[in-house]
Amino acid sequence: MTYTNDQLKAILNDIIINVYGKNPIILMNLWDDKGEKNYIDFLHSQYENILIDFNNIFNDNFNDKCVLEISSFLGVVDIALAKIGFEVYTYDIPEFQNNGKLNELYSKFNVQPSSGYLKDVWQNGLPYPDDHFDAVILSEVVEHLNFNPLPLIQEINRILKKDGILYITTPNQVNLINRIKIILGRSIRNSISDSVTQLDQTKPTICGIHWREYTLEELIQLLEITGFTISTFTYSHMAKTHTSPFIKKIFYATSSLMFPKLADSITVISKKKEYRALKFWFNVEYIKYIKT
Repeated sequence: MTYTNDQLKAILNDIIINVYGKNPIILMNLWDDKGEKNYIDFLHSQYENILIDFNNIFNDNFNDKCVLEISSFLGVVDIALAKIGFEVYTYDIPEFQNNGKLNELYSKFNVQPSSGYLKDVWQNGLPYPDDHFDAVILSEVVEHLNFNPLPLIQEINRILKKDGILYITTPNQVNLINRIKIILGRSIRNSISDSVTQLDQTKPTICGIHWREYTLEELIQLLEITGFTISTFTYSHMAKTHTSPFIKKIFYATSSLMFPKLADSITVISKKKEYRALKFWFNVEYIKYIKT
């Protein structure tokens, strides 16, 4: 079936309103139903972009295409992709994937979940065979990795088919706000108190901190090292642009047109060119200093 952009947006809206709106997932008590709604609203335009991009990439030919989203969280994009015909897999940490409501939702839409920790990929790999997926999605993920990302990107390369798509969205490290902060002598990183909160067993914070944001040039280098070639890239303002005040919309549109590198988000679409069996060495001596 052929979908227009408006039809894809309508499908997404229906999922957000009638699936998540009527039966919120509420992962690990991170928030209430209003908080979950606000989070989905915040990323609404990003979800739309992913669906539209995949529609263009695969030219309406979805039924034999296999897609994996890594760190899928609430699975909004996965449900939408499954609904339009993709075979969809998701991978996330067990603390999220073991949610009963989320698994009922995945079962209903024939989305296939699995779980594990990305920090262990260099040892255990991802639980999928070689050359299996037509596309892998890393949407708002790489900035949360507090470890070297190269083994993960190489492992994604392994499970992608030749010419398979790696679709990445991530904040732009050199966006306008960050540049202003640097000029004013302020940090562009999360506060130290966030690091304390993440390790507090009484807090439901597992993810959420941006450990390392990237420039476009750095993302391209990361991908080319691991055997990918860049198809396209775009800068955009992802956060709630569909509900921003008129003046803010004008500012975003003008700045994006005149100074695209000042935008707050980067999307990079790359293709698997070849599999490169890079050898990685990890010093695990630090483990002996951890007290259990």
